Amino acid sequence: MIKNFKFLKTLLLIAVPAFVIHFLIFQIPFLNEKQSTFYYSIPILYLLYFIFSKVTLFILDVIAQKSFENVGFTFLFLTSVQIGLSYLIIKPILESPGDNSVEKWNFFVIMFLFLAIEAFITIRILNKKH
Repeated sequence: MIKNFKFLKTLLLIAVPAFVIHFLIFQIPFLNEKQSTFYYSIPILYLLYFIFSKVTLFILDVIAQKSFENVGFTFLFLTSVQIGLSYLIIKPILESPGDNSVEKWNFFVIMFLFLAIEAFITIRILNKKH
């Protein structure tokens, strides 16, 4: 059972330091002032994308054990669903008036970080010899 959740260790080893660094960067007074107007806080976004990634990687792990040939297609499908959900999440930020470019960049950096982690772990799953 623990072997099935090996991807979680990799996810945590990359996401937690990234969160700490990201959070500390936003303690700079200029950025901290901008952060106070964010629609979603940094911890909420990291938690949300951590859950998305955990679910995606769990599904990919199950698919790899049952039907290894479908892992790539499943990854593409789940990533598409995740991008669709991301659009629904960012829609209020995109529609809000004023200059919120820091918040947009913040959102996309977090989204692409977790997408890269998922791609990295999926590549490792696909490179396993069965």
